[in-house]
Amino acid sequence: MTAERVPTDPDQLADFLAIQPSPSLVVRDGAVTAANQEAIEVLGIPSGRLIGAPFLELFIPELVEPVAEALADTLPLLRRFRVRLNRGLAPIELSIRSLDGETALVGVRDVAFEHELSAAGGGSLTHDPVTALPNRFHLLERLNSHLTAPNAQPVALLGLWIDDLATLEADRGPRVTQRVVRQVGERIHGRLRGPDLLGRYDDDAFLVIMASGMDADQLTAVADRLRNEIAFPVEVEGGLVSFTASVAVGALGRQRPSLERILARLSAAADRATTSTSNRTEILSF
Repeated sequence: MTAERVPTDPDQLADFLAIQPSPSLVVRDGAVTAANQEAIEVLGIPSGRLIGAPFLELFIPELVEPVAEALADTLPLLRRFRVRLNRGLAPIELSIRSLDGETALVGVRDVAFEHELSAAGGGSLTHDPVTALPNRFHLLERLNSHLTAPNAQPVALLGLWIDDLATLEADRGPRVTQRVVRQVGERIHGRLRGPDLLGRYDDDAFLVIMASGMDADQLTAVADRLRNEIAFPVEVEGGLVSFTASVAVGALGRQRPSLERILARLSAAADRATTSTSNRTEILSF
């Protein structure tokens, strides 16, 4: 479709979207200009709040970079992305085709069912390929479900970062770091209880969602013990690789914080783990 064929009048846009075979949006200058009813239903956002909204703000920030690049690309190439909605972390798939330098046609597909099948089978949508543990977004989905449940029990969050993993990869290569990450995941998993959920939160990080009513001193003791127990050398290619770990732990009580607040606290803890003294434990306040 060439630039001069892209409709601009609202009625023309409505007609244009009506003939699209799937849930579709028109995005112009970074904002949603029009949407068909099917797209509104998939996104779960009323038309009055969707039309005119900044398109990239519909998704969680850490997944928007490839989408932004596709929107900025003037080539009429179809690109597909798996993303998460900002509200409720619902998984969807986008297909983006640039129509001209300012306008894109965006197809929207609900992939929640595929996501559920992946979670049940440990597939790539929900699990990390290196450790086979739940990935970041599956962890956050479970955490969000806990935060929004009416009668959720208290839990604690424990984040663990492998110190200086980037330096280790620069020195020894990705196969060595993957071996270390896999071993650390197995060691953490072997020290958790059945109800606890462990996943790979980032390249060098793990997150545990623990059913817990422990106070700060008890949580610190658990975190210290785990940090000391997992940080012993890993045998790789006939040699031993030594490393340390940093841990942050905090309780989520009856007054549940927002997911955004939790993510901000974990991000700050990750920054401290990489810039402060390694091999440390800290208590997080959510």
